[in-house]
Amino acid sequence: MRLRLLLSVVAATAALGLPTLASANHVDPPSLTINGWSPSLTLLGCEPAGPDEQSSCTGSNIGPGSGNYTLTSWDVYLDPDPTVTGFLAIQNNLGVAQTFNLTFLLPVIPQAPQVQVSGSIGGSVTDANGTVDINGNYARLTNFGTTSIYNAQIDGVTVQTLLDNPQLVTAGQFGSQTWGGVGFGPTVLNQPANASIAINVIFTLSPGDLASFTSVFDVIAVPEPTTLLLLSGGLVGLVGIGRRYPRA
Repeated sequence: MRLRLLLSVVAATAALGLPTLASANHVDPPSLTINGWSPSLTLLGCEPAGPDEQSSCTGSNIGPGSGNYTLTSWDVYLDPDPTVTGFLAIQNNLGVAQTFNLTFLLPVIPQAPQVQVSGSIGGSVTDANGTVDINGNYARLTNFGTTSIYNAQIDGVTVQTLLDNPQLVTAGQFGSQTWGGVGFGPTVLNQPANASIAINVIFTLSPGDLASFTSVFDVIAVPEPTTLLLLSGGLVGLVGIGRRYPRA
């Protein structure tokens, strides 16, 4: 049983997962929040679907009322198994550097007292306007203060970070520079996923420029030791029955 979250900005992503924590039960669709703004499924152009049905969302050029940034394009696929894949492009529209706080959250139904987690992040920063910022860079991506760029969360609590402070990536005029390409796990945590798993990504981007990244958080439910003993005992019993009643 597996839960996987993937948040991708201008980056191709892979299909995310297998039937997971209580996939047969109703689980609400995931949500994307950017700097406190959560675009509705209607605004994202999502196909009409029931709460337990697959749906996809595609579109271009939307943003909050402030106009501080633009989602220039996206293609998001939602599956309550759950599976989440997304293609997004985001641009800083301000004349000054802007900090982005993005969270992709997936509600879950608890099943196991332990989970195994793994994850990764990598991307690029691109100069989109050919101008130098106050730091003398055409394009610049940094982490915000002492906050890690990548934060994997279970039930709202961070359980793993990547790209801790300090981080700095710059690109030349109309150029791009990659960053990240780091990961963790698999690691077993002595805790369940009771309500949600989430990817929280925080970075500061130079004015007018683009950031791109792929971020993955993978959670697998770990059966209790007693469950494993019962399973192994059942398998032994089946072997014994097979030996008692050989094939004709």
